[in-house]
Amino acid sequence: MPDTPTFVALDLETTGLDSEKDKIIEVGAVKFRGDVELGRFSSLVNPGRRLSEFITSLTGITQNDVDSAPNWGEIADDLTQFLGDSPVIAHNASFDTGFLRANGVYPSGTVFDTFDLAWVVLPSEPSYGLGRLAQKFSATHDTPHRALSDALVTRDLFLILNRQLGKMDLQVLRQLQRMGEQSDWPVSILASLAIAEGPRRPGDEAFLPTGLDPRDLMERLQVTRRQRTDELQLDRTEYLAEVAGFFAPDGPLKSALPAFEERSEQLTMAAAVAEAITDGENLVVEAGTGVGKSIAYLAGAALHASQGGRPVIVSTNTINLQAQLLGKDAPVVEQTLSNAGHLEEPGLEISELKGRGNYLCYRRWAHAIQSGRSSEQETSLLGKCLVWLQTTESGDRSELGLGWQTPAFGRISAQGAAECPPGRGPCFLRKARNQAFSADILIINHALLMSNAAMGGGLLPPHDALIVDEAQHLVPAATNHLGFSLSQQQFQAELARLGGGRGLIAELGNALQATGANVEALDPVPVEAGNAGEAAARVSTQATAFFEVLQSTYRAFALEEQSQRLRITAGLRAQPAWADLEVAWENFDVSLSVLIERFSVLARRGGEAATGNEDLSAIMLDVSAALDELHAARHSLRQSIPHPDDGMVYWMSSRPRDESLFLNGAPLNVGPILREKLFEHERSVVLTGATLGYEGNADRFRAMVGIEGGKDLFMGSPFDYKRAALVAVPEDMPEPGRQGYASAVADAVEDVATKLRDRVLVLFTSNSALEAARRALSPRLEAAGIRLIAQGADGSPHRVMRELALDKQAVALGTSSLWEGVDLEGASLKALVMTRLPFPVPTDPVVEARSELYDDGFGDYMVPEAVMRFRQGFGRLIRSGTDRGAFVILDRRIIARGYGRKFQRSLPQCTVRRTSLSRLGELVTAWDRTGTA
Repeated sequence: MPDTPTFVALDLETTGLDSEKDKIIEVGAVKFRGDVELGRFSSLVNPGRRLSEFITSLTGITQNDVDSAPNWGEIADDLTQFLGDSPVIAHNASFDTGFLRANGVYPSGTVFDTFDLAWVVLPSEPSYGLGRLAQKFSATHDTPHRALSDALVTRDLFLILNRQLGKMDLQVLRQLQRMGEQSDWPVSILASLAIAEGPRRPGDEAFLPTGLDPRDLMERLQVTRRQRTDELQLDRTEYLAEVAGFFAPDGPLKSALPAFEERSEQLTMAAAVAEAITDGENLVVEAGTGVGKSIAYLAGAALHASQGGRPVIVSTNTINLQAQLLGKDAPVVEQTLSNAGHLEEPGLEISELKGRGNYLCYRRWAHAIQSGRSSEQETSLLGKCLVWLQTTESGDRSELGLGWQTPAFGRISAQGAAECPPGRGPCFLRKARNQAFSADILIINHALLMSNAAMGGGLLPPHDALIVDEAQHLVPAATNHLGFSLSQQQFQAELARLGGGRGLIAELGNALQATGANVEALDPVPVEAGNAGEAAARVSTQATAFFEVLQSTYRAFALEEQSQRLRITAGLRAQPAWADLEVAWENFDVSLSVLIERFSVLARRGGEAATGNEDLSAIMLDVSAALDELHAARHSLRQSIPHPDDGMVYWMSSRPRDESLFLNGAPLNVGPILREKLFEHERSVVLTGATLGYEGNADRFRAMVGIEGGKDLFMGSPFDYKRAALVAVPEDMPEPGRQGYASAVADAVEDVATKLRDRVLVLFTSNSALEAARRALSPRLEAAGIRLIAQGADGSPHRVMRELALDKQAVALGTSSLWEGVDLEGASLKALVMTRLPFPVPTDPVVEARSELYDDGFGDYMVPEAVMRFRQGFGRLIRSGTDRGAFVILDRRIIARGYGRKFQRSLPQCTVRRTSLSRLGELVTAWDRTGTA
């Protein structure tokens, strides 16, 4: 048994995030060997500058504390001596070690990052922050954001994670150890220690070099296919009667869901959906909050499929709704059918299917490990997947906490592996598709629905009905998915991965030579590989020249337009500078076409030789994906620059943080495309959502999505909004964009929050407005003992809503995705503040182009779009029959402009009060406490 090493866990508090400009204000470190603590080091540091209010608030360290502390030079030698040559442990270690090095202290031992270790050892965690992990493992954390406390927790977390590592199978540890042989990956060192210190288990010689026996996985991935009769066991009258009977006061649904309450709206919707399915008709149904629309449409869908009908497909926009359908609503409906005597073993089969890029490709993953060409970050992802493979049944990336590594997953996903032949490894994509084709109800997302439409079908099983929930997002989903976005940075990175001595072309050439594939060839493999490699080098060089011209064109015209997004119009194409861009494109396109041709020749040789050769088969998956990307990029460039499609909108945009350029395209009108590629091939379509109508009808929505025929049904909410919701509009509020508006928003939010002292959600239409409000409100709400949580600064929409649910006296600031979708869990809002009417950004290229289709672009396009978004935002307030809250509108245009009446009429019958800014907080508080205003 080897000696247990001595480690030092360390944490720093600083004045900011930039190690070149900011200063250290506190250092804490703890030295330990195993569970035995050997010493501590802790000191405040005088940064020689004023601390910001944010840092003082975050850490609790005051200006007086640091003013009387020693300078860094006075403690640096003591810290260096304390660290010695021991390995250093930190959470997000690059931050701490970066500050140490910037201040002349250089850790001599290996640096271990508990963030990276947790990322690998706990592959499915939603968050890897120190506080979250400490909470998960009940690690002591008395004073978060103080250096010694955080260092102690980092030590505890390191020990916990190492114990988790030590519990892994020996073959997994051996593979983690091997993965560090080609890159200095600290996790591999810890795996070596775990092997040395752990009990001896059976060796791994019988396992693949990947450290995992695929036979175990393949056993877990077996799918039992349902035998279908395709003969309906109920006639139309019986079917409709059975569906209606489910919702009776003492019917089978009540037995499956004890909290069920009879709602006439739900029964009406269920009957309408059942009629549409059995009669093969289309239906558009708007169902307000509280109707219970998912149970309403699943009831008829499940009964139809279980009684011999073909499957029903349900498409949603959000992951939240998919999870609700799979984990909550579908099991209730299954139990309902069982209670009614309509189900036999194995019961109702409900499956989920996503696009190819969501599933891990075992062969690509295994090949990536064996190739030994991965960076430390890529190795970390491969190791994370190795640990995850011990438990996953689906191979779905949603089970992984990927964060910023999500794009990297694409290189080991099933994207481009549609024709992957059976091999020695399991196939998660094949399992998911087998399940999909044997399901009674198949749940998909709008993106996959669009992919299937674009390909002309084939991805989805034959079915009798398509139900599109959250149908208000169908147009945006089609706009995004039927268009394209070509990233300069990503495209050039893909070109770099093709060429060079260790690139994909060389790897394919070497693998082909190893098989003897050029024995009967007219051209030897080295010649073909060399030709393709030369073409890749030439394209890479010309890509740089082409994108320089593209960047120059973008900067010249974007500066003139004062916009980050530059629409490519006919007028722009007529400019002399555009002719220069077309010449640059033509030169680039010639070399790109040569690369595609030569790479395709080599790929055909690889395809012929891959049969029975596992390594070559794995390489060919990467080759296929790379060729797809090259073809797509060439098509996008050709459309954007010399040969635009009249039915498309094109624009250039840049990412501010690195100035990377994007070329984008989107369909101008998705309705005709959806009608031709989707709806005309469907037997029955049900489109449902909470905000489909405009001015009391579905005409506009039908035209936008391209659905024809069938019925429209509008189901109001069963909630008593007159009693539940107060709508308050301050009449003296400055209009958006006018002097004093931003400060009035902050004043109004502070007044409501401090008087109400309960959960408040504030919705903004831009990140800049949200950030301005956050800066203004942070010290004021903190002084009042109210927590402020801001989307972006404090995390994702899910995290913001989770934190708001946990803390009653809190205000959450949100934009974009927080206007709908992410609910509070086990809590309710007392006030919803909408800072301005949510008009689309008029300079957005797609918005601008679509507005031009109308004589009155503002009134006929912008206003209806804003009204739909307005209704979605309002829907955040009342989520149950017991909720009561205030809807505060800080945009007086709703009462001062003629179009404001359209927004007013879009709301249900609420209690409405006009007020003043000075009385706003009192009004909202009175409503909350007494139900009167």
